[in-house]
Amino acid sequence: MSQMTMSRQRSPGRLLVVGSLLLLLSGCTSSKDEAVRRLQARSLYEQALKSLGDRQISLGLSSLREAVQFDPGNPIFRNTLGVVLLDLRKPAEAATEFRKAVELDPSYAEAAHNLGLSYAEQGRYEEAITAYKKALSLPIYSTPEVAHYNLGRAYSQTGRPREAEEALRTAIHLDPTLGPAYYQLGVVLTTLGRREEAKGAFLKARDLEPTSPFGQAATEALKTLGEGG
Repeated sequence: MSQMTMSRQRSPGRLLVVGSLLLLLSGCTSSKDEAVRRLQARSLYEQALKSLGDRQISLGLSSLREAVQFDPGNPIFRNTLGVVLLDLRKPAEAATEFRKAVELDPSYAEAAHNLGLSYAEQGRYEEAITAYKKALSLPIYSTPEVAHYNLGRAYSQTGRPREAEEALRTAIHLDPTLGPAYYQLGVVLTTLGRREEAKGAFLKARDLEPTSPFGQAATEALKTLGEGG
């Protein structure tokens, strides 16, 4: 009777050990599968970049979507997919990817900035302003002049020329060769009735990028202001 009791006590213990071992093996298999999926995703991502570099946009987009499916938690894949969708004039879809990238990595300044671009493309300028400010609040952001420029444009679109001027002047301070910022500053200064300052901004835009759309627009603006281009 005593032996039977001991046997019954030991059996559950053995089952527990076996069960734990099965769980451990299952965890190892799951980790291995996850690693394989990530490798597949990386390969697809690299294929996508090559296709996009070769101007095979549809193939690149397809590979990017597959990469995201294999590794949905990779914010870089999400951001790159968003950039392609934005270039394809699909800002709402792009915003979904940028938002996910920022959720996955709140310090991802480029994704936050790109989210602002996707909002601006949809005319959602207040949300764009919030996103640009988010990007600018992150110390590791490598191109703050671009965000300040786009912030200035968004302020202009919401009827806040003084805030726009401040943002654009900051962009110019950070990068004195940023022709589009001078052009946009000229537009803002014209709105504020400061014609002479506007002429100076347009002249700078024209001289920096005479053949670009911004340089040509600056030339036309100078003619309107009586500068003669």
